[in-house]
Amino acid sequence: MNPIPIHFGIDLEPDTPLPEIGNAPFDSIGAAFRDMFARRAEIATCTGAPVHYGWYVRMDSHIEKLYGDRAAIADRYKRELAQAAEAGDEIGLHIHVMEKPDGGVWRANYADEARTEDEIEKSAECFTEFFGYKPRSARMGDMWARQNCVAKFDELGIRYDLSLECGLRAQGFGRLYPGTNSKGVRKSLLTMPVTPYRPARAEFRKAAEKADAYNLWMIPLSSAKRQDIFNPGYWIMSAGSAITSGFQRNQARMVLRPQTQYQPGEIHTALSSLFAELDNPCACLVIRNFGVPDRVHHFIDVLCAMAKERALQFVGPEDYVRMTMGQVHNAPAPSELQSVAQ
Repeated sequence: MNPIPIHFGIDLEPDTPLPEIGNAPFDSIGAAFRDMFARRAEIATCTGAPVHYGWYVRMDSHIEKLYGDRAAIADRYKRELAQAAEAGDEIGLHIHVMEKPDGGVWRANYADEARTEDEIEKSAECFTEFFGYKPRSARMGDMWARQNCVAKFDELGIRYDLSLECGLRAQGFGRLYPGTNSKGVRKSLLTMPVTPYRPARAEFRKAAEKADAYNLWMIPLSSAKRQDIFNPGYWIMSAGSAITSGFQRNQARMVLRPQTQYQPGEIHTALSSLFAELDNPCACLVIRNFGVPDRVHHFIDVLCAMAKERALQFVGPEDYVRMTMGQVHNAPAPSELQSVAQ
């Protein structure tokens, strides 16, 4: 049997979502590098294949205002990023759109399309200046996407968009960040594909016909069908999914997040359900904060145990698409980290 591709990504960002200037540590990033590097050999032994992670670094204006430099996180961990690149890991962008009104508190503002596009463009410029090559992969923060975001990624030559979580309902950012007057509404992701797809220029949540496709691949973060059928909430959420999706998705889904606290056996059940559901099994998993390493390690332990039952392989976005879809861009692999290596 062909191995099941697993993309395991880590966002490199402050320890808390909306820190204040002068109190914005990002020490958990160091723990993430230490722990994930330490597990590489063990995972390789379990899977019988080389292990490649994804590292998605923040370089947006929120980082600049917190630390005085968009490249502050990348600069502090430049040695670890160089080691990751040397090991064949993906180094990409993670972009939040944050602002602090006069006299107010930090808030998300994805409602301003021009501001969002500017954040994407300037983050990509910072990435290119620091690393010496253009980013091939990127993730918008807060599972956000709009047609203009996808178009901007495509324009900048980004080939792998890992922003979205299949199965999420529409949500306003005022609810996601209570008490902040955050702006913007995330669209429903109930009916988007579970596996990588080329998004349509008319609707990024749908796979395109070839003539109508962007040049990038959308790589959804994985979700599995919920199995807690004896929970009354399951039936309520499933009914909501069915009605909202026009009966395209009749069963509530659970997004797979390595930092989440799961019940015993729940991770194995969810992953097994996901693999059984797909013609070409795969799983894209991203850690948003390494503040709960015991949960992340438990998730990895489950994957290592599953590797005894079926072939798994930890891969970067390019191989993830190739192994899942049988297709890949003819883009060259990134050059060595020029700025970091100096």
